[in-house]
Amino acid sequence: MSIFLFASLVLSGLISPVYSQDDDEDPDMALLPIGEGREEVFYLCSACHSIKTVVQQRLSRDTWDYTLDYMVAEQGMPELEEEERAQILDYLATYVSPEN
Repeated sequence: MSIFLFASLVLSGLISPVYSQDDDEDPDMALLPIGEGREEVFYLCSACHSIKTVVQQRLSRDTWDYTLDYMVAEQGMPELEEEERAQILDYLATYVSPEN
C-alpha cells in the first residue's frame, strides 16, 4: 500500500493505526487502560458509578483499599472474595493511581 493511500485512509477515518475497539465492548470500557483486572474493575465499579468517576480519582493502593472497605460497610457493595479484591486493587494501583 502506498504511503499516500495509507495516509488518506487514516485521515478519512476508514482505518486507525492506533486503536480498534471491539464492537461488543461498552464504550466506557475504553476509558480504562488495558490490563489484567480491567473487566472486573469495569463491571464492579460501573454497577454504581460512571467509569469516568473512577478514572478521575487517581488514588493510592491504600486509599483504594479503604474505599472498597467503605463501600462494603456503608454503601451496600457486596464483599469481594480475597482473590478478586486483590486483582481489583492491583489493577487500580497500577492503572488508576496518582503516578498514572
